[in-house]
Amino acid sequence: MISHLRGVLDQVAQNHVVVEVGNIGYQVKVPASVINRLPPAGEPVKLYTIQVVREDDISLYGFLNHEERALFSLFLSVSGVGPKTAMSIISGFPIDRLVGAVAQGDTALLSSISGVGKKTAERIVLELKEKIAKAYALKPNEMVSGMKGDQTIIADSIAALIALGYSPREARETITKLNMENASSVESVLKEALKSLV
Repeated sequence: MISHLRGVLDQVAQNHVVVEVGNIGYQVKVPASVINRLPPAGEPVKLYTIQVVREDDISLYGFLNHEERALFSLFLSVSGVGPKTAMSIISGFPIDRLVGAVAQGDTALLSSISGVGKKTAERIVLELKEKIAKAYALKPNEMVSGMKGDQTIIADSIAALIALGYSPREARETITKLNMENASSVESVLKEALKSLV
């Protein structure tokens, strides 16, 4: 199982990239949400991957952070949801919105995604509602990907909110809404975060 690839971004296509690692080019299928956030070709890149093996195909699916990969893996575990549908779901909405939709049973939002019908959306909610919170409870330092600002302050602020009893999802969503680019300390961030949670 290939857990991640760190190398040079060699090519970018509509739904996949090629990452060169030690003179070997790995073709990795990626969602549209990842394509839009990649560095320019020729720059270093790290992708967290899942290898899917089928009778007629072996493919790598890549993501820029642990959360996207964990969510993709969860959607794959739902009966009737294959890699193509899981990729459409991940591309459809931001992670926090998807997690919230599953947790709240919002089948309307899920079924609005291309390739996801009403029955599939209902099955996703039924099978993942309880699992999603556990899978989303990543370590604070794994929840900062894609957030601008001091990574240590962001991770420590998320950890502090979790210690105060907020769920990992609530903690990350709250910190995401704040302007972290000029944050100077965990204390100042917590004051703002707690104001927004009241």
